[in-house]
Amino acid sequence: AKSSTAPPTREPGESRLRRDAAVRRPRAVAAAAAGEGADAKGPSATTTAIAFAVFVAVRSVHPIVIDISKTDGKLPYGKATPCVINSLVDVILGNGIAFLCGGMEGLKQCWDPKPLKVFSAIAVLYAFGDFLEMQSMSVMGGAAYQILLQSKLLITALIVWAIRGQRQSLLQWNVLLTIALGMSAFVMVDEAHKARSSKGGGGSSFNPVGLIFVVAKVFFSCLCAVLVEKYLKAYKDMPIYAQVAQLKFTWLWVSLALTITFDAGVTEHGFFSGWDARTAVVALSWVCKGWSTFLVLKNLDSVLKNIGEAVAIVAIYAFDVLIAGTLEGVFPVKGKEFRLDAFLLVMVVVLTVVTYTLATNSSKAVPKKK
Repeated sequence: AKSSTAPPTREPGESRLRRDAAVRRPRAVAAAAAGEGADAKGPSATTTAIAFAVFVAVRSVHPIVIDISKTDGKLPYGKATPCVINSLVDVILGNGIAFLCGGMEGLKQCWDPKPLKVFSAIAVLYAFGDFLEMQSMSVMGGAAYQILLQSKLLITALIVWAIRGQRQSLLQWNVLLTIALGMSAFVMVDEAHKARSSKGGGGSSFNPVGLIFVVAKVFFSCLCAVLVEKYLKAYKDMPIYAQVAQLKFTWLWVSLALTITFDAGVTEHGFFSGWDARTAVVALSWVCKGWSTFLVLKNLDSVLKNIGEAVAIVAIYAFDVLIAGTLEGVFPVKGKEFRLDAFLLVMVVVLTVVTYTLATNSSKAVPKKK
């Protein structure tokens, strides 16, 4: 008997193509997802290197510019007036870019009341931080300020512990304590050298009031960083220029109120009293610092950011020792002599900050044992 099984039929070419396309489609989607994942890993090494260099340059040049704007060791202008101008310029720039990029819809995004409430609350703290920074820089040099600024690691650890209940390891607390001791030693050595050389004149590089201002400024900055991370995740898709416009709107008015309230020279002699070309450069430096922070830090993680802050200390110290002396005839700055004790303390603080940063990053990368 002949078998009744029919020979297999070939499916038409069109059906086969549809089937193959259906098989390839999920593979294509998976490949695209893999590509997106690769892009999401972060910027390229070149981009990161450029961002790091720009970050270090801005963080080191900013205190140097403020130092250069001093006359006989003091700021001749209203201390926070450059901050007010900076906020005004940022509001104009943010709204202008929004209009150019999105027309009226983009401009409306800068004045959306829902995120504006959140940004405004945080801007108040930022404005206090800027005001305190200028107050501290008016009584100390850039190198001392940048070193004391590293106390942000300790203060951030305390704030995170209080708000989130996230504790540091024993190793991390020891490193933070070492940073604090290194900063204290540098300030004491610098103050002692200044007292010995006070006969030759020159402005003060540090005093206790400056320390209070720096600690208060660091507290406000660290609190802002924690709050930004906590509350602004819902607006991460908002364009940078719109975020800047919203932040700087309230920032502007708070900075102006602080200037009028605490700076008698502004109310007596006018807002621009004591301004010259150097002061305009200070205001420009504030603008560059703000926009670079928003744009560059998108390409830097917290590890590189903290290391960049530490490297800025070395850059400022190098300027004071190697370059400032050659500019004495052009700007009212005085170079510092190289002192081994100060240099070693600078390196202790820098390397300890790097150690803490790398230790924290390593502890996050090591998986917990089950």
